[in-house]
Amino acid sequence: MEALERGNKIEAIKLYREATGVGLAEAKVFVEDLPARPKS
Repeated sequence: MEALERGNKIEAIKLYREATGVGLAEAKVFVEDLPARPKS
């Protein structure tokens, strides 16, 4: 989330991939969908 708040979507995708082991496409979809998700 911090990377996204700084406007660094590529870093956010990279960090998400490292943390979860998902592929590039799945990570990209997840990160791009984050701003639309309600904060918990």
